Amino acid sequence: MRCRECDVEQEYMSTEHLLQCSGLTLQEYAIRYHVPLELLVHPQQINTTDSPANYATVRGVPSGRAQAVKAGLDLAGLLLDEESLMVIPGEIRRLDQLLWALQYVREYGFQYKQEYVYDNDSHRVVARNHLKAPRFSMSEPVCQWLSNAPETECRLALAVLISHVAELQAGYLFIPTSSYDDADAVMSALERYFAVHFLPLGDVSSENALLLRSETMDDTRQLLEKLSAELSSIPCAAERFEMKTPEVTVAKELVFDSAHFITDHPAKCSNLHGGRYVLHVKVKGRIDPITGCVIDYGYLKRVVNHRIIEHFDHHTLNYAAGELAWRSSTEMLCVYIWDQLIDYLPGLVELQLYETTQSWCCYQGPSVEQRQRDGADLLQKHFQHPDLGNSDLRRFASAPVGEALRIINQ
Repeated sequence: MRCRECDVEQEYMSTEHLLQCSGLTLQEYAIRYHVPLELLVHPQQINTTDSPANYATVRGVPSGRAQAVKAGLDLAGLLLDEESLMVIPGEIRRLDQLLWALQYVREYGFQYKQEYVYDNDSHRVVARNHLKAPRFSMSEPVCQWLSNAPETECRLALAVLISHVAELQAGYLFIPTSSYDDADAVMSALERYFAVHFLPLGDVSSENALLLRSETMDDTRQLLEKLSAELSSIPCAAERFEMKTPEVTVAKELVFDSAHFITDHPAKCSNLHGGRYVLHVKVKGRIDPITGCVIDYGYLKRVVNHRIIEHFDHHTLNYAAGELAWRSSTEMLCVYIWDQLIDYLPGLVELQLYETTQSWCCYQGPSVEQRQRDGADLLQKHFQHPDLGNSDLRRFASAPVGEALRIINQ
């Protein structure tokens, strides 16, 4: 097999050869020349086993920067304990980011490995990029470390966290955390070192986790500016948040079956009846140059399922939400759905809700910034308003005749 990079005949292609001749890995070579990995990988390279015996013993106390990078990866949920090894996974587009981390966590014994596995689900050979080290015990929970470490190291740990897992949506920064303690520690550190505020949102993928979102777009700008030195040193980080890329709109269709009735409707809609609602959720944003996406469709689906579908599917809309008790029309339903989604999807630009194939509603609601400025829409709050019933007209209606006349004469 002739290597297309150095034009030298090889018995079989390997990452070891490619790193020496071109600096590429075998997976990058396969992508560059759009060749299936199974045509390049030697059978002996597939489904190999690994053990701590393949790694050198490391002694000594890791440096402060090494501890900071490890803490950031741990906060990001990327420090995994797999049998007898600690594993830090990576993606091929982020390979330089993974190797950047390696220069610090090597102090814990980590080595870079690109391994090849036959995946039964996709029926092909796939490559997995890891940093691996023999299993070691954590000295203290990462949230405690973040509260006690020096400022320089905390800033680096936060930069590692943000560069690896944060998502930028329509000017708002989202940071997933794996526990309430981690979320509290991260929010406290962000406020302490950068004077920025993040809101905890219920994570749509785990009951024990919190999704953090910058409170305002100004909080996002301040944080990225104040962390610019740290982020610019981490490959892939700065371009994720700064690179100019095309803006596109993506949409997700979800379906729910619900019953409803329209109070005081002059026709059949006053009767309880059911139907299938088809919801199109549209989100606009720039393409992330590292993920190649505006937003992950899986995240979009989880948000809408968690916030809308699970509450409405096979329920009566009038009883599922107080805002819809009087009017569960598609118009009112769109306003309600927008209000439930916008905190999680600040790039939301339009909802389309089909009650039938011939009847639907399109809605473009307020942005997060507009809602913060103007407050919640009062359209659906009439029956929840505390002043409802507190008027002379109501007292007149229930008063005896004599008292009623006195009220009128006033």
